[in-house]
Amino acid sequence: MSLVRGAAALAAVASLVLVGCGGGGGGTSAAPQAAAPKPLVISVKINGVDSTAADSYTLQQGDTVEVAASAASSWTSANSNLQAQGGTSSTTSWKAHLVKAQSEAGTLTLDVSAGSDAPQKKRLTFAVPSGDVRNGNYKVYASNGSRYTLALDFDASTYALSGSNVGDANTSGAFRTVASETGSFEFASTRITSTANTARFRLNGETVVGAFPFGNVGASPASYAIKPFFASRALELDQTALDGVYNRFGIAYGASLASDITQIRISGGGTVYTHCPHLNIYVIDKCPADTVTRYTIKPGATNDTWQLVNASGGVVGSFALAKVGNQHVFLIAGADSTGSTDALFRIGVPDSKTWPVGASYGGATPGSWGRVDMQASTSTRNGFATDGTAISTSNVYTGPSPTSDFAQNIRYIDAGSQHWFAMQGAGLFAIVGANASGTAGYFQLNLMD
Repeated sequence: MSLVRGAAALAAVASLVLVGCGGGGGGTSAAPQAAAPKPLVISVKINGVDSTAADSYTLQQGDTVEVAASAASSWTSANSNLQAQGGTSSTTSWKAHLVKAQSEAGTLTLDVSAGSDAPQKKRLTFAVPSGDVRNGNYKVYASNGSRYTLALDFDASTYALSGSNVGDANTSGAFRTVASETGSFEFASTRITSTANTARFRLNGETVVGAFPFGNVGASPASYAIKPFFASRALELDQTALDGVYNRFGIAYGASLASDITQIRISGGGTVYTHCPHLNIYVIDKCPADTVTRYTIKPGATNDTWQLVNASGGVVGSFALAKVGNQHVFLIAGADSTGSTDALFRIGVPDSKTWPVGASYGGATPGSWGRVDMQASTSTRNGFATDGTAISTSNVYTGPSPTSDFAQNIRYIDAGSQHWFAMQGAGLFAIVGANASGTAGYFQLNLMD
């Protein structure tokens, strides 16, 4: 905490002397002294962590800043190549992601003013050094059911993965461009022992989609497998912006693999979460009443996560929403809320009847990496597996559903005895296997060009 002293108004103290007449005694009476305003106290958090009090701060590209004031204040900012994105403010708080537009160093000044007659003022300066605009810390939601922070440095071509919520060890290394695949980068890691390296990633603005050798949750001794992930340095900070209907895919790791396909809704200014865990994939408004599940949403343990709270007041889970342009991606990765050792992964995209065509790249849970060429009702995927063999698959999509009772932007893939589901939204294309033997737990995530 830092103590900021404004220019306090001087209290004028006057005394009035009354002189009595006729030999009577005299008396004095002092006017009440004006109370001095309480000192304005400012506190700053960087990426949700309390920061040592200072007037200036050096940040990384994409960091989140939260400023709190002890009294009602006004906020005025000015920037040079460092913009506040996704910001929200109230009379006592200001928060935003700080993002550069160009590689040169950037600064943002924030003037805080409290009071009117003799306002107390404070100026804070935030600076990001020169460097590639893609540098920074990305919050990772991995399909092994875990969360991390991925630090990317494109000037040094290095990465660092840290902060696992399930005990996966920190790791770091280098990455390089993939000459044969414009826009893709390949991770180097001692964890990769397979014939071919399918650990890659791609970027779109504040979003990274790729595959990495994450630790297998609960494995002893530690073991690793290349699995898809979604990462963002623009998680939503404003609860009132959470509202939306999302098609949601997921997988769970436990005694056996399981898949999850459903639709959810966030409403009430980000305060109500409605889920339809029915075997049929209903649109949320048509979900049978005896199946509907509702939770209250409250701020989470960090500034960019949100808690699901049941009717008894118990926290049953935590989620985040990543901003992708003017859309959101719904994210969960962590332990099962029932207290078991199962690990869950969930990702949702905005519900829509549109089905974009074009190319995308990404990984799948068996470890493969490939390019998907999407058409109106078909797609082909060409890539390679961890053993170096080429893969090529073709899919035909059924949908949208002929009945309005079912989710319109979840398509169906019928491959005889096996079935999968597909969805698109917010620049993503995803496939999940049906919750049945041979397909449960399969997940593929691609970033559209």
